[in-house]
Amino acid sequence: SSGDKSGSLSITNLRIVPVKNSPNNHVIASIVVGSEPVGVAYDSSNGYVYVANENSSSVSVINGTTNTVIASISVGSEPSGVAYDPSNGYVYVTNFNSNSVSVINGTTNKVIANITVGSYPYGVAYDPSNGYVYVTNSGFNSNSVSVINGTTNKVIANITVGSEPEGVAYDSSNGYVYVANFDSSSVSVINGTTNKVIANITVGSYPYGYPYGVAYDPSNGYVYVTNSGSNSVSVINGATNKVIANITVGSEPSGVAYDSSNGYVYVANENSNNVSVINGATNTVIASISV
Repeated sequence: SSGDKSGSLSITNLRIVPVKNSPNNHVIASIVVGSEPVGVAYDSSNGYVYVANENSSSVSVINGTTNTVIASISVGSEPSGVAYDPSNGYVYVTNFNSNSVSVINGTTNKVIANITVGSYPYGVAYDPSNGYVYVTNSGFNSNSVSVINGTTNKVIANITVGSEPEGVAYDSSNGYVYVANFDSSSVSVINGTTNKVIANITVGSYPYGYPYGVAYDPSNGYVYVTNSGSNSVSVINGATNKVIANITVGSEPSGVAYDSSNGYVYVANENSNNVSVINGATNTVIASISV
């Protein structure tokens, strides 16, 4: 997920980049959604894309076949992160200013639950090994990750991590959850079996690394972390939990995602108006796409 909680951004379009086995990607559509779209997730059960509109307190639902908005769902205040749970077909949305998570039934596109978590929840990720949903609570009085049981939609644990946790991702190779601590220039590693922090990894250039987004690449077992203050991406080897590379990208990188069709990692550079494309095989930037 990516965005600017200060409210300095005013974005009203979600741009779509085609998936091709070539670095020559380009924008093929611009879809009007709500005000200040931030988080986004894909629902494989229906082919829909869910977009959290931070300044509209809503989630736009895009039909991936037609690239048109088919619904707008009211959620809590300042929605930010979005994650899909394939075990129940639910979409989980963190409401930054409501200290809650809205649960959307993907079949009906209706909110079926609102779960209270810590202060200023932001990032969210689903762990298929245990059916849990992990939510980062970025407020200074929280600095924690709330664990939601997807079967009961109840909080079963609160895990203390670094300062101002933001992005979060699950690593299927080891069952660990990686949390970017924005104000600690670190990544906390949570063992999904015990829900305990087992490592803290320094990333970026302290004290201005400001790690933000996290994505996992199953093809190589690496975890990619955007350092918005260092204009770089740290690459963590999930087998050793060590940083093995730091890749220079655009200005203020935030959101990051892995593309299984080509093995590329896409990084949204918030202050450059472009997307850096990283080849996961070589950990080098192979393209820059204007958006």
